[in-house]
Amino acid sequence: MLVIKPGTIELILLGITFVGLQFWWIRMTIRNGRTGEVDKWGQRSTTKEDSNIELTKKRLEQIFRS
Repeated sequence: MLVIKPGTIELILLGITFVGLQFWWIRMTIRNGRTGEVDKWGQRSTTKEDSNIELTKKRLEQIFRS
């Protein structure tokens, strides 16, 4: 007869949950790395500071090319 010790089922469920969250975390990390920063609704977020940096970068590139 197979005897299951108390807490075995809970530990198995905890392990399955942990592994599932790890896969979810890795998937979200890869997705966010490909698309840039995303807000909590999954939309790509751009701040004014980021756009100012991009504009300054483009201006400097044009100056140095001239």
